[in-house]
Amino acid sequence: MATRQQILDDVDLRYRNSYTTAQKIVWVNEEERELFEILEIDSVPYSFEIVANQYFYPIPSGVEVDKIKTISIQSNNSTTDPSFTQLPFKRNDDNTYADEEAYWYTIVEDNFFINIPGGPVTANAGRDVYIYLDKEATEWNTSNLTAEPTCPKKYQEILKLGLLARIAAARKDEAMRNNYVSEREAKLDDIVWNMRLNEPEWPQPIDVGYKVGDSYGSRKVVVITQTTT
Repeated sequence: MATRQQILDDVDLRYRNSYTTAQKIVWVNEEERELFEILEIDSVPYSFEIVANQYFYPIPSGVEVDKIKTISIQSNNSTTDPSFTQLPFKRNDDNTYADEEAYWYTIVEDNFFINIPGGPVTANAGRDVYIYLDKEATEWNTSNLTAEPTCPKKYQEILKLGLLARIAAARKDEAMRNNYVSEREAKLDDIVWNMRLNEPEWPQPIDVGYKVGDSYGSRKVVVITQTTT
């Protein structure tokens, strides 16, 4: 895999320019941040183990809740063939009703509240929770150019095209800028289109309300309270 310096060198070979490495680092950082926003690249998941008789779990250090893509919980006790269930997010406010007999989570202060059908596990069974987040790019600087970029290898050509477009724009070379932008956008469109094809055709909203004919006796409502000791 190419280092950051090798990517900069390749860009200079493709399009001669006199801009400093420091200036190109500013542009490539902007480009990489934009690329990560568009592609929603996954980070390595955080994980923690379910604790007996526990609903509340501290949000792990380093987890930004606005970056969470999904949370999965191991729904059986098997060590050889574990089964996982996605935890839908429930907004924690006065107008939200949630089924006690379903998997879901909400956020209370600095904690996850995780609801498990039938109540929390009664013994530590080695069941894990995995938190998947959007990955953030590591900033380039003059002291880490020998390292590999955060951007996955399959997207590095798009990263180069974005940097080339920014260099051409700075040089007022509209023809080359348009060429690089057009090629970058075509590659991005292909990737985003393929990502959408892999998504469910009809995303299903989570029903947390009451329907006509429901009664409080037939559907349970969870009241979340956190005890401070």
